[in-house]
Amino acid sequence: MPKSKVIENDLEAFKKTDEKPASSRAELLEEFDMLLANSQLDNKKTRRYLGRIRLPRLIGGIGGAAMCVLAVVLVLTPPATHDNTLRYAIASGMLIAGAYIAVRFAL
Repeated sequence: MPKSKVIENDLEAFKKTDEKPASSRAELLEEFDMLLANSQLDNKKTRRYLGRIRLPRLIGGIGGAAMCVLAVVLVLTPPATHDNTLRYAIASGMLIAGAYIAVRFAL
């Protein structure tokens, strides 16, 4: 079994606890205490798991922001020809796609 699946299986019980309907705080604390006592989680495992979740989001957010910047640069640089219609259409598409990608992945 790959390491990523092992980490995900270890954290599955914690996810189930988080999804339970609102119980009393004491019950949740007891269940969480029992889970921590029975599981073998450490900083390396949790850091690897969080990195696997955050890295694609970070790359998507940076890529989307870069697309927005490139679209603005495309609009602001002086054109080589006088036909700007296609250029502005491409820049508009890049700006919309970049904003969507940045928001979709970063949030």
